[in-house]
Amino acid sequence: MPRTIPHAAGAGSRRRSRPLARLLTVCVTLGAALLTPTAAGAAGSTNQDAHRNLGQADRAEWMWGVASDTKLSAMSIPGTHDTLAIHGGSAVQTQEDYGDGANTLTAQLERGIRAIDIRVRAIGGSFTIHHSAFYQQANFDDVLKKAQGFLKAHPTETIVMRMRAECAYTSPGITDCANEPKSVQPADVRQIFAGYVGASQYRDLFWADSVKGTGRAKVPTLGDVRGKLVLAGFDNVDSDGYGIEGFNDHKEDTYNASSIPEKWNLVKTNVDAAISRAKGNSSDGGLYVTYTSANTVPGGGSPLYYAGGYTKVQGGVSTEVPGVNYHLMKYLNSEKGRVGIVMTDFPGWGLVNAIIDHNEDNAVKGGNRMIWQVTSDKTYVNSLNGRCMVRGPEFDSSKTGGLVTQRVCQSTPPSSHQWGAEQPPGNMGKGYHWIKASNGKCLTVPYNNGTPPGSGTQLFWWDCETRWFSGSQMWNIIPTKLATATGPRPAYTFINNWTGLCLSMDPATADTSGGKVTQETCPKK
Repeated sequence: MPRTIPHAAGAGSRRRSRPLARLLTVCVTLGAALLTPTAAGAAGSTNQDAHRNLGQADRAEWMWGVASDTKLSAMSIPGTHDTLAIHGGSAVQTQEDYGDGANTLTAQLERGIRAIDIRVRAIGGSFTIHHSAFYQQANFDDVLKKAQGFLKAHPTETIVMRMRAECAYTSPGITDCANEPKSVQPADVRQIFAGYVGASQYRDLFWADSVKGTGRAKVPTLGDVRGKLVLAGFDNVDSDGYGIEGFNDHKEDTYNASSIPEKWNLVKTNVDAAISRAKGNSSDGGLYVTYTSANTVPGGGSPLYYAGGYTKVQGGVSTEVPGVNYHLMKYLNSEKGRVGIVMTDFPGWGLVNAIIDHNEDNAVKGGNRMIWQVTSDKTYVNSLNGRCMVRGPEFDSSKTGGLVTQRVCQSTPPSSHQWGAEQPPGNMGKGYHWIKASNGKCLTVPYNNGTPPGSGTQLFWWDCETRWFSGSQMWNIIPTKLATATGPRPAYTFINNWTGLCLSMDPATADTSGGKVTQETCPKK
């Protein structure tokens, strides 16, 4: 059964033409995105790609390309361990510092991170964010507001959150945080959390089944939780009533491994188990969570040491010894299959990409005859078969008009392959656009004696009409997105004002040069 391309919430309400200047800007940007490889689509190869280098903010919507019926347990999700630990020195810091007030969280989300690890301290009836005794210059409200803002801007995504009550309830040590008042107990922490869940400003943020506190929820599908914050688990609150089933069942979290090779072997074993169990049935196989992090300070390595490695100097020769992040990135680049949730310290873009790329089994691929990509060289490329709309042969020697056809796209497109969007003069377009060929003629639905023709009708190019308005040359340009394995790509549908049908291609001649460009009933949103 073919998968349906998931659409962002609200996509159906975007049936308005963009002003020409904005449209042309979008088209140029789109062309650059299609023609220029970016880090988001590349594989990392060096230790520097694997750690402390999250790269550009270009993976804000990678979940767009994952089928909505995929269970979270069947996905490969990059995450961060102690997500906001950016203060306190090398023994405590675990992530790149992108700013206080949970700005670091926003930066991570924009760069592909979707699983987060939030440690809270109870103080005065609210939560602050701590790693051991160190306040991380952020409060739980900061976390929720940043998560909410991200999910509103990118409703195809979800965020999986592991929480922990960080402070000891009795006899806190010198490195521990202390709740205020010190009489705080697990029941008090649960009550504070319930206040956040029930707050009016966050009512639509949480996936409700995961935060009830009365029992763990069944593992949801991605479609169930798009646009939501999913509580995976809440540790150290004397309750197993939060989160989703199986979150801690298959977990690697050996934080005190004595060396990088030991920690890497533990990580590889758990990742291998996730891959092996899911083989042959990527919709099943349990939830696997792998923490790549370790910390043996004092007396051993810091979080950065385990993540990024070190430089060994011997006989005056310096040799880079890579960390766990590099080993995992290289291993994942050569393997396939679900790897589960991977929580990392100081991740690099190459490692994040390597994890995301393991969602291939559940990726939505392909296109639709009625969805078109527009490149910077003014070619209109059909998303289903990759062929270009062409100004075809003239009807007669007058060259007043002719057929619109399709052919294989050219690296240097001839003028007959080029089209542009333009608003008609005055108010005759009423928000619609002409689609004009390079010779100044307009994309036209045949007049058909005044009766709107139906699906499958081949389109013409013809003199642009300004004497009267039939709508046969007017097109509503609707931005949409094409889902691919590496994330969304901007695209467009073009709806004729007169017929209400979409610019399309004839399936019978789709593989033939000179095949028909037609109109067809628009795809459902």
